[in-house]
Amino acid sequence: MFQKLAEEYEKFKRYVKWLYVLYELNTQIAICEPWEKVFCHVLLGSCLSLILYASYAFVPGYCLTLVKLLWPASDVLSPTNACNINADVMCGNESEPFLT
Repeated sequence: MFQKLAEEYEKFKRYVKWLYVLYELNTQIAICEPWEKVFCHVLLGSCLSLILYASYAFVPGYCLTLVKLLWPASDVLSPTNACNINADVMCGNESEPFLT
């Protein structure tokens, strides 16, 4: 059983290496010097992380706005209704200050 697991692990490592080489060839990073590769990887990672963070932070609000535009009669998803129903503390309607 351990031998089969080791073979599967080696196969997975080869697949990941193949994907990395494919990524380097498609983005033309394979012809760069090592410091240029690092710079390109950091730049690409930064752009990707900013896109993911912006999607996490701003897309839900845009989705709620879109739902309110498409179905104006639906008051269930409005932020003020959500505050009144179950999240007075999280929405800032609490009696004592948040930071003491």
